[in-house]
Amino acid sequence: MLNIGPKTIYTCILALIQIAGIALFCKGFFPYKIYLSGYAVRSDQFSLHEQPQEPEFDRLVFVLIDALRNDFLIGKDSGFNFVNSHIEQGTAYPFTAKATAPTVTLPRIKALTTGTIPSFLDAILNIAESDTTSSLENHDNWVYQFKEQNKTIHFFGDDTWMRLFPNMFDKTDGTTSFFVSDTTEVDLNVTRHINTDLVKQDWDAVIFHYLGLDHIGHLGGPQSPLMKPKQKEMDEAIESIYEIVAEQDAKRMQEHSTAKGTLIVVCGDHGMNEKGNHGGSSIGETSAGLVFMSPRFESRPTKKHQPVLAPLTHREHVLGFPVIDQIDIVPTLAALFSFPIPKNNLGKVILDLYTSKQGKVILNSVLLNASQLGQLLSKIVPEIGGYIDAPFTHVNDASLSFGQSYARAISLHRKYLNTKDEATAKQAIELYYHFIETAQSQLSNTASDYNIQFLLMGVVLISCSTIGFVCLSLLYKQKKQHSVDIWSFSRYFSMFALILYASSMFASSFVEEEHYTWYYLVQTLTLLSAISSFRSPVLTVGQMLYPIGLCFAQMLLVRTAIAWNHNNLSDLILSYTGVQWHLMGFALFTTVIFGINTLYKLSSQSSTIDVNSTAKIIHNLVRAAILTIVVLNSLLVFVYKLRTAAADAIDEVPGIYASLLNWELVQPLDQIALGKLIYNYGGAGLFVLGGLFYVTKRAHLLELVQDDDDEQEEQVDGEEELQTQALQQAQEQGVIQVGK
Repeated sequence: MLNIGPKTIYTCILALIQIAGIALFCKGFFPYKIYLSGYAVRSDQFSLHEQPQEPEFDRLVFVLIDALRNDFLIGKDSGFNFVNSHIEQGTAYPFTAKATAPTVTLPRIKALTTGTIPSFLDAILNIAESDTTSSLENHDNWVYQFKEQNKTIHFFGDDTWMRLFPNMFDKTDGTTSFFVSDTTEVDLNVTRHINTDLVKQDWDAVIFHYLGLDHIGHLGGPQSPLMKPKQKEMDEAIESIYEIVAEQDAKRMQEHSTAKGTLIVVCGDHGMNEKGNHGGSSIGETSAGLVFMSPRFESRPTKKHQPVLAPLTHREHVLGFPVIDQIDIVPTLAALFSFPIPKNNLGKVILDLYTSKQGKVILNSVLLNASQLGQLLSKIVPEIGGYIDAPFTHVNDASLSFGQSYARAISLHRKYLNTKDEATAKQAIELYYHFIETAQSQLSNTASDYNIQFLLMGVVLISCSTIGFVCLSLLYKQKKQHSVDIWSFSRYFSMFALILYASSMFASSFVEEEHYTWYYLVQTLTLLSAISSFRSPVLTVGQMLYPIGLCFAQMLLVRTAIAWNHNNLSDLILSYTGVQWHLMGFALFTTVIFGINTLYKLSSQSSTIDVNSTAKIIHNLVRAAILTIVVLNSLLVFVYKLRTAAADAIDEVPGIYASLLNWELVQPLDQIALGKLIYNYGGAGLFVLGGLFYVTKRAHLLELVQDDDDEQEEQVDGEEELQTQALQQAQEQGVIQVGK
């Protein structure tokens, strides 16, 4: 029989309750998404046409500009002059592409290529850059469908695409988003391929992904002085692409009558808020710019983007142009290039790209779109399956189900093919679109419908288990051992937190919110210190209350800082010339003073070490090295911040600080090299600090060992002396006896 006490039983019960709470919370927070395995094939598509639809284009240039907000592209102050000139002429089609949270790169690329709505689990995978689960190799997407048509695809830009689509690209050159301060080279490494690879006609699709504009947003926000020049740089790149493609298309169409032309798509994966950050669901973060361009559009009659359907005129408009869902790009590309729509797509075809005379083409496109969404919807609404599989048997149903819209649209579609009546075509398109919008709404709600009941149940169970663990620890506490355990846990937590923080530096979304990471870590460590102080039997009341005071002081300061930001008080304070630089100087000076104080405390711990010993010399050298690193690193951080703002606010920087920009040490270093130097000095500081602790501890151990050796030597010497005295006495007694 196992000797299981009541404490073990209670612990197991509480652990099971906590596991159940976590499971319920995850079930509510990560909703069930309809998913069809495999890839769409042409034979699975329902069509009323005998021959497959002819593609509108045969080549694609997909330009993705990270964090391209809609007003950057089509706003009044946009730097995209070339793009807007085509919009004004009616030869380019602009939109606001509405993205969904989380607005970070990896989930948005998934949405742009699969037509699905990503979840927050995808945002977590956005950090794990080496995680194989973030690959789209087994998910149906337009990149795969394009490749299945024996197309040659090149990719240049953010290497996230290369992880998502392994073995899909014939030529690649990836860039990394690790260096957030790099706003130039990261884009030049992409643009250089325009005049070297795009000019060659060995491709069918080229994907460019630019990161520089996103980095500028993280560094200085949307109002940064670097933002407008970056927009002009991107506009010039697009102009170069357009001119090369136009020349190639003209030549191809002369040589080959079957050539169709090239479509250029310029879009953002997400936007940014007024601080330059993204990841949430604010209007700025979810409003991405989108423009469809092509030399082929120039042959169309100029029109001011009038929609094909009258009901679509009531759509939401922003900046004077229609708003679409970002996932609508997927079925639109499938329709324009005549490949199967990915199985799990939730988007709808953008009809604005067609002319009113393309009734047959539009009907076939919306039919394929409606059929694909209907097959997906039938997994959660089984009765819809009957309308999708046998639409002609439900044409005269009295039911008002939106499935009947699909059946009636099929009937009118077939009638149009026989009569060529434009009114019939328009009515069929409207019914198709009604079905598509309704199906999309239901599927989207299912994919993003968080179950509040499960969330609340999970929170309640987790809270109950936490309270139970606290009560259990109070009932079975051992003061001395518990105090040791708390300190031991604090050390392990510090090590884990340091590793976690270092890992977070590889993701720009964590770099921009770094202060929240520090708020949590410092507050948690201070709380652990407070708990430990109450458990310690040797501390005075003042020593116990000190960490508690730190806890409340930090909470008060954090809440004050947040209130300043929300109430724009920070803008009022920073409106005074030079205030932010004085505050930064004070913060860095405080760091140096704190470091000196810490070194002083460490030196007091080593006061028992012999002044002339090697350990003492090493100890002093290490302390001097740490102090030098702390001071030097603080100055380098200040210079780094000065350079960031020097372009637009150098006059507001006090002279005592501005002189640091002329420091000989930093003159030959660019911003990236300076950032590396700061991290290198920080790492060296941690290494040297670890060496200091080791030397101090080792010296104490050596001192104890030396004391033990001295005591043993004294004891041996004493014993030898006693033995000598005893021998002498014995010899003297022997001599006396012989004499007698």
